[in-house]
Amino acid sequence: MMRALMHARPPDRFDPWKFAVNGGTLAGEWPVATLARFAELLHEPVGSVRWRLAGERDADGRKLVHVWLDAEPRLSCQRCLGPVTLAVQVDALLAPIAAESQAPQLPAQYEPLLAGDEGVSIAELLEDELILALPLVAMHEDERECAAGGYALPPTAGPAPVADGKPNPFAALSTLLKNPKDA
Repeated sequence: MMRALMHARPPDRFDPWKFAVNGGTLAGEWPVATLARFAELLHEPVGSVRWRLAGERDADGRKLVHVWLDAEPRLSCQRCLGPVTLAVQVDALLAPIAAESQAPQLPAQYEPLLAGDEGVSIAELLEDELILALPLVAMHEDERECAAGGYALPPTAGPAPVADGKPNPFAALSTLLKNPKDA
């Protein structure tokens, strides 16, 4: 029997074992700016994060917390340093554990959720999952999007001179010498 926990504002913390046993659900939408660790990684902390947590059990009776997140954070493009908005979606199954030493025993499809006696902070859980979902290097899909934002694309260099059948690894640096005012 699935029981939805209805709150005007979700609790700050929850017990993941009880949550799973009771088949609880929590959902909400929080401003990105309220998630400090996540917000500091962004170009601008604008928008919101839509989230849902559901307590479940697998076929073996293992207690789980199913996490869904949906956000469109504004990151810094690593090519032009301008803003780039990327869709971030998370669908993760977390298995609560009491000690890190229990993590290796979990099946591969479950992520460990370290939970102490005081329970788990919803905000910290959401931040952790969002941070893990961010791309390693955020960039506009097309260089022309960078150019539209005022970033000057480097001139296309011709093929690097070949000596002894090997390309010169420093040939690309010659473009920097051609126009020193751009540096």
